[in-house]
Amino acid sequence: MDFIEELYYGHINPNETRVNPTLEYTRAAKLFSDNEKQLAKSLSGNDLKLFNDMLKANDEIAGFTGIEKFKLGFRLGVKMMCDCYNSDLNKPFEDL
Repeated sequence: MDFIEELYYGHINPNETRVNPTLEYTRAAKLFSDNEKQLAKSLSGNDLKLFNDMLKANDEIAGFTGIEKFKLGFRLGVKMMCDCYNSDLNKPFEDL
C-alpha cells in the first residue's frame, strides 16, 4: 500500500503521535497535574463545576488548535513538494 492508502485506511494516525517527554515538558505536565489536583481538592459545588468546565473547554481548544496546526503543516509540506516539482531542475541552485 502507498502512503495515501495507509492514511485512508487509518493505518497512519498522526494525532496519536506522542510528545517526547523532555525535561521541560515533564516539569510543565507535573506542575499542571499537581495544581489541578490541589485546586480540585480545595473547590466545591459550583466553583468545582466551573473549574472542571474550564478544563474541558481548554482540552477542546487544544484539540482544535492541534487539528489546525496539523492541517497547516500538511499544506506547507504539499506546497514544498509542489515547489520542488515546479522548479527548473536544470538550475537547482539559481535561487540561492
